[in-house]
Amino acid sequence: MSTSPRALRASGLPHCWATEFEALRPTDALARAVHHTSESLARMPAGYRWGVAVALRLFPAAFYAVARRRPQDAPPAAVRRAMARLRRAPGFADVLRATTALALYGALDGVARSTPPAAAAKAAFGGPR
Repeated sequence: MSTSPRALRASGLPHCWATEFEALRPTDALARAVHHTSESLARMPAGYRWGVAVALRLFPAAFYAVARRRPQDAPPAAVRRAMARLRRAPGFADVLRATTALALYGALDGVARSTPPAAAAKAAFGGPR
């Protein structure tokens, strides 16, 4: 079982993130989110990684069970309702909370990289006093 970017996209979860969170709607932000989430999941202990991989494989079926549509075909309101229900489901709640947090952090990757850290700190804090 895999937590690769391909497996993550196949689950339909990135589509749901983009529907729920405006910060993940731009293509580059969603790509960073998928990459960051996948890389983070790949570093988890094997047992957790396997459990998340199983949840990702089951996500389309679970989504369909609550929305009666595939994640990619559901209108935004249906995605939000289905995700709210799945976030209350034992097992899926933890996986969705963790992957969504990783995705949101991942979307931030690269946003401020054009400014070197020292220059950003100097600009933010006014330099040495």
